[in-house]
Amino acid sequence: MSKKNSIWVGILHMGLGTVLAQMINIVVQPILTRIFPTETLGIYTYLISLATMIIPVASLKLDMLIVSEPNEKEAQYITDACIIINILISLIYAIVIIVGYQVSDNNIFNKYGIIIYVVPVLVFTNGLRFLFISYLNRYKEYKTISIIAIIREAIRAVIQVGAGFLSLGVFSLSMGYAVSPLFGLNIQMRNYLKELKERPRINLKKFKEIVLVKGKRQILFLVPAQFINSFSASLVTISITALFSAKILGYYSAGVRILDIPIVFITSNVSKVCYQRISENVANKKPVLRTLMSVIIVLSAVSIMGFGTLYVIAPRLSEIVFGQGYRVAGEYIRCLCVMYAVRLVATSFAGVYTVFKKQNFELILNILLIVSAGVSYVVCSMFNFEVITYLKFMNTGYTIVYLMMLLGYIVMCKNYDKKIRSVE
Repeated sequence: MSKKNSIWVGILHMGLGTVLAQMINIVVQPILTRIFPTETLGIYTYLISLATMIIPVASLKLDMLIVSEPNEKEAQYITDACIIINILISLIYAIVIIVGYQVSDNNIFNKYGIIIYVVPVLVFTNGLRFLFISYLNRYKEYKTISIIAIIREAIRAVIQVGAGFLSLGVFSLSMGYAVSPLFGLNIQMRNYLKELKERPRINLKKFKEIVLVKGKRQILFLVPAQFINSFSASLVTISITALFSAKILGYYSAGVRILDIPIVFITSNVSKVCYQRISENVANKKPVLRTLMSVIIVLSAVSIMGFGTLYVIAPRLSEIVFGQGYRVAGEYIRCLCVMYAVRLVATSFAGVYTVFKKQNFELILNILLIVSAGVSYVVCSMFNFEVITYLKFMNTGYTIVYLMMLLGYIVMCKNYDKKIRSVE
């Protein structure tokens, strides 16, 4: 099999695994909304948001080096270092939560009681999951990655649905998210454990070398960028928790699950193709603006029709999908439709800033998302606005930032085309 074909087979396996895993998640949501109280789902969403801020940086992005390291033995030592870092980051986060829980009577860490202490466990187990996905990726074990992803999603669904029928509450719901990454870990670690028996253990000198020399750029540049990105995604959930009730957060999270479906199935796939095509054109010094604009036009048409239809049917659709009482989730969807319509188009070109070595622009835009959410929070907190007003504020701010992102892509591609024409 040629290298080109093997790449596409890998993408096919990974893509199929992602789709099937997401389908399980989508199917199980209407069951969970019928067997768990809305408040419980709201608290669960909040806990997951606190965890997902840290999970992508639990290995300080050194797991990326596992894939790219040319020396086999070094790759094993990098894996050792990542496991140690994952443990340390989880422990540090646990300490932060313990201190935060005790520091005042009512803050984001103690609003829902001691259930907050499950968050570092979520970080640790899911940190291991992503770490060993990188490990399997090194050996092109794409099929194994896909199968394990499907199994884990199925096991999480079984645990969470079972917990709902047994009325076990938010702890067992959270444990489904914490425990499911451990299933299949023995398969993921098989080669690693075999190699571990045949080599010396990592020592402090080697650990320092990996962290301070090999991983220096990852830690200095990628970790802050990834954390800001994750924080901006979680900030809305944290803000709703601080401003309103767990019940409102439960309705909001249900609405967002519907809004996220096109993002999951369209954006992630389109971004891979666009990134590859634009990268190839830039490498061959070919124009890129026409490619970009053709995709923008098609995606804009799809987005306007899709989210326009969703705006009309959202309240009724939410009640049909999630059950009685969830009509209000449809009203929240209506507040966010414009932002999601623009986001679908803008985020489909993820990686274009990297092609033109303008990652700093992407970082600035993520900071602007945080500023926008922060301003919405402060204004609504000062004037005691309702959740609908908060969502409209957020919708406006985020829409402006995503439009800036899209405009940035167009300007960069236009300038690049002008540059190569002048050379000719």
